[in-house]
Amino acid sequence: MPRRAIALGAAAALLAAPAAGCTPAATEPPPAATAEALDLVVAPHPDDELEAWSLIAEEPGAYTVFVTLTLGEATVNCAPADAARSTQGAWGETAPAPPPQGPGTDSCKQARTASWNAFLDAAAETDPHLPVLAGVPVSTVQVAGRPARVWASGDGARVAVDGGDGELTVDGVAEAVEAVLDLRGEQLPDLPLRRVVGASYANDAPDAGANQGAEGTCTERPCEGDARYAEYEHPDHWAVREALLTHGFGARDGTCVATWPSDPAATRTAEVPEATYEAFTGLGGRLDPDDPQSLAREGSFQRAYGWLAFPQTYWPQTELPVPDADGNPLIMARTQTFACR
Repeated sequence: MPRRAIALGAAAALLAAPAAGCTPAATEPPPAATAEALDLVVAPHPDDELEAWSLIAEEPGAYTVFVTLTLGEATVNCAPADAARSTQGAWGETAPAPPPQGPGTDSCKQARTASWNAFLDAAAETDPHLPVLAGVPVSTVQVAGRPARVWASGDGARVAVDGGDGELTVDGVAEAVEAVLDLRGEQLPDLPLRRVVGASYANDAPDAGANQGAEGTCTERPCEGDARYAEYEHPDHWAVREALLTHGFGARDGTCVATWPSDPAATRTAEVPEATYEAFTGLGGRLDPDDPQSLAREGSFQRAYGWLAFPQTYWPQTELPVPDADGNPLIMARTQTFACR
């Protein structure tokens, strides 16, 4: 069996196991890291990390900690009928494990976190500075008063915080990021922070947004977005954006968060290497000549997260974050823009 298949299966099995036997001995030392500094990649949900992958690929060399601040349990695709409809196993997608029993359920949280671990393990095949963490012992901790699990080796780590899908606030995100950094010297190696990267694309255009009031004013936040680019207003994404742009966290090289290309706050553009983007999102030919959705799921992102894909049954490839022909947002772009402080 190829290494990638082993990683996908092991990650799903690890997350399907109950959390009760996952707490390590309190005296277990932190992993000994080979890197000299730490990067924090902060996402609101487990599948958003691709939105900032260009910076991960562009500046390797640090001890990378992937953080998801929620377990993504609000997705409608956790309804059993929707999960069955959206999982194209015959075309290469990995079925969620355990089978989710509905939005908000523990099984939904476990399935989404399993997909997250599976993708990141598969991504390590493309970006070898990242570790495969399948089989690594998991620590159960509290992060800003919320339960979290930590997987860590000497080459990198992941932290999954059960922060409440749809419940993130700016202050709560800042507190959670600080709490993750406080794990250094315990579950994480005690390294200086090089940078924080927010995988949290958000765009709220005044002439397209759901937050537009009757007179064209914005009802929840200043609408400074651009309707030429993918409209994405999820409150968790906005909470991460605002928290990272208003808190420095002591990062030596600053803090950046994904944004739309014409954002007045944008300071930087970077690209996911073409080979890496193809390895993640690649699609093959039709497996059913009569079904245009039946493209072979060749990329690891397509395989691990295909059951969550939108607006198609797969994740469309896109050079920039733009709306598709029907106005649906394509946010997993290869060329990425960041607001940095």
